[in-house]
Parts: sequence; C-alpha cells; structure tokens
Amino acid sequence: MEHREEGVVAACADLSESLWRTRELLESLAYRIEVQRALVETGRGSWLARSTRDVDELIATIRTSELSRAVELLPLTELLGLPQEASLREVAEAVPTPWDQVFAEHRHALAELTQGLTEAALANKELLSSSARAIDEALARFRTPASGSTYTASGSRDRESSARFFDETT
Repeated sequence: MEHREEGVVAACADLSESLWRTRELLESLAYRIEVQRALVETGRGSWLARSTRDVDELIATIRTSELSRAVELLPLTELLGLPQEASLREVAEAVPTPWDQVFAEHRHALAELTQGLTEAALANKELLSSSARAIDEALARFRTPASGSTYTASGSRDRESSARFFDETT
C-alpha cells in the first residue's frame, strides 16, 4: 500500500469515528427530547426546565462535535482532491471500498436521526404551545370578572366589584 493510500485509509477511519460520535450524540438528543415530551404529557412541569437545559447543553456539544468533524474531514478532502466543503455523499463516492459503503451507511443513519429529531422537536413545540394555551385559558378564568354582580352592605348591586380567585394587586 502506498503512502497516499495509507493516508486515505487513516483519514477515513478518523472521519468514521467522528461520524459515530455524532450519531451517538444525536441518539442521546432524541432520547432527551422524548423525555421532555413525557414530562409535558404527564404534567411533570417541575422537571421541564432541567430537561430543556439538558437538551440545550447537548445541542451545544453537537455543534462542537460538528466543528471537530469538519476539521477531521479536511485531510481526507485534500487527499481525495475534493473541495473542503464536500458533502458526505461526495466523500463516499470518492473513497475506496469498503469506506464508500461505511460512509453511505453513516449518511443514511444521520439523515434518519435528523428527520426523527425534527419531527420530535416539532411535536414537542406543538405540545408545549397547546399546554401553554391551556394554562393561559385556565388562568384567564380567574382573572376575568365573574358574570353577574355582587351586593353592597346596603343591599344594592355593586357592578364594579368582581370575584377573583386571587388578588393580583401588590
């Protein structure tokens, strides 16, 4: 095996390892988003802030991982004569066997994970929005004046006062 081929194989191995890390992080993100959904669906709002923080931290980790992957891709694109911004598909088409299949599998798995995450995130967003609307509607019942009027000490109607569940003046 000549020096260039050894370099390509080593660069392919590094990139594959980086793609595995990215896949694991995305799977962890999918899990955390599912936990977040379960918390909302079961009314466990006290843990929702922590869950959201966990998701945000993992997203930051994924961004850092993506930067590392981009850096690890540079030597391979140079060896293959590809542009630095080459897609994973382009890299898979240019590398020797069995790396072409390895990268095609990574690409497929990453696409599936990304699609699932997009759908889960949208579902969570919708669920959180509908929960927020339901809470607002419930609280509005306590803020809105009760229908009808009350009576004063003299027995006359007092249309200005309204029954409230809690006092909002402070």
